Amino acid sequence: MGKHALLSASSSKRWLSCTPSARLEEQFRDEPGGSVYAEEGTAAHALAEHKLKKALKRRSKRPVSDYHCDEMEECTDGYVAFAMEQVELARQECKDPIVLIEQRLDYSAYVPEG
Repeated sequence: MGKHALLSASSSKRWLSCTPSARLEEQFRDEPGGSVYAEEGTAAHALAEHKLKKALKRRSKRPVSDYHCDEMEECTDGYVAFAMEQVELARQECKDPIVLIEQRLDYSAYVPEG
């Protein structure tokens, strides 16, 4: 699994509501084998990224995972449909919107290690 920031954007709701939770979570990261749920989520993110890139006519190789199933296909299709709706809305305001997929953000000016 990739490196996660102590105060990651994806967990900001939690650490903004309960600041000590960020340090508490450190005790449970990188456990051997990791969580099956985390692995499935990672597989879903990879599949959604692939499908969105294909919808945007970008090169992408379909990821292989033991977690792929009909439900994941359906959920990632829904995600791509929603994302493409947002792209089309953006195109109404801008001819060539920039679409960034799974980009790491540097917000260290606001949050240490961000």
